[in-house]
Amino acid sequence: MSNKWVIKGLVAACALSAQGVLHAATPVSDGVSVIGDMRTGFYALDRNDRDASAVNKNEWRLRLRVGLESKVTESLKARLRLAGRYTTHESSADPEFELYSGITPGKDGLAMGQTTVDEAWLNYTRGGLSVRLGRMQTKFELTGVAKKSLDRNNSPNTDIAWTDGLYLKHKGSNGWTAHAIAQLNPAGGSGALRRKPLDFSDDDSRISYFFAYDKSEKKATIVQQGIDLTYLPAALPTDNGGRDDYLALVGRMAAQWPMGSEGMKFLLGGELGYAPNTPSNSALQLDAAGDSGGSAGQVTFNFIDIVPRHSLGIVLARADAGWLLSPDFTSNQYLYETRYRWNLAKGQRIEVRLRYRTDIEQSSSSANPQKREDKDLYARYTLKF
Repeated sequence: MSNKWVIKGLVAACALSAQGVLHAATPVSDGVSVIGDMRTGFYALDRNDRDASAVNKNEWRLRLRVGLESKVTESLKARLRLAGRYTTHESSADPEFELYSGITPGKDGLAMGQTTVDEAWLNYTRGGLSVRLGRMQTKFELTGVAKKSLDRNNSPNTDIAWTDGLYLKHKGSNGWTAHAIAQLNPAGGSGALRRKPLDFSDDDSRISYFFAYDKSEKKATIVQQGIDLTYLPAALPTDNGGRDDYLALVGRMAAQWPMGSEGMKFLLGGELGYAPNTPSNSALQLDAAGDSGGSAGQVTFNFIDIVPRHSLGIVLARADAGWLLSPDFTSNQYLYETRYRWNLAKGQRIEVRLRYRTDIEQSSSSANPQKREDKDLYARYTLKF
């Protein structure tokens, strides 16, 4: 029996049994606990590609992340976690484990069939200050039913990615929190998603930086406010063989209002991003002249608790070809999405997504070019513990 057939069996078995197994998780000993999550579901894609070919893909997916967390002292915690993603589709790689250092630019994370350590950190907290060192998960999303980010969101959906580095966080008495991340980027690629032509082959690109200042208040009218800055030194190749820095600024805000007397709320959110220095359209194999656009944005319309625990969200988004940071929005594409969410219980939810994406600028990378058009859906179950 081949490894691929073995992994298909594991996907099916885990999907059926994981809820009972994970609910049985208990503290290993005083101060040490089992932590993790499981996500499984059916995924379908119908694609008309840029070379006029067609792709139809149906699969069951599983992402399983399990680890240990230790409370060393009142101020110091440590975590170690393994993460793997698997599929029943024939394109899955043979199952393997490796301590990967980074992800090739242009990839959305680990390939199907791969497993790695996605968290290994120490965290020290004192008062409003938190310092985390090691491999970790970081995300700065726009709140809503379908949470997405223009710039930083490790491991959305069933992806596996990470941040290697140092994360400083300080929450002020005014409710605003300041964040600073220094991230290590191996020459072969960062642990976080970075889209082509970004790369980290230059020594000066080895450390990149992220700064944010934000505030969240679940019961207020303005539920989220924030601004982010990403700085990737010497990560953008130029047409003349040189290197440029890549800089991106993002702002986000969300507000909510009650609807009726039964507890339903309407939440409106928006996020805008701008990158002043972008690759040329020719470097991206696009028909347009000059440099690619560096803008991106999303607006979301959310109907929370239409009936208790049932919510609906709509996302409209656009990312120019020169926007190279988002794991949720592909560069040079429009996105239209509807998401239904059912919160079954604490740590458990079912989601159904319908999504349509299409290119903005025409590609010139094939003999018979056309704009890519994707229609996809999923129905997935998530359990956290």
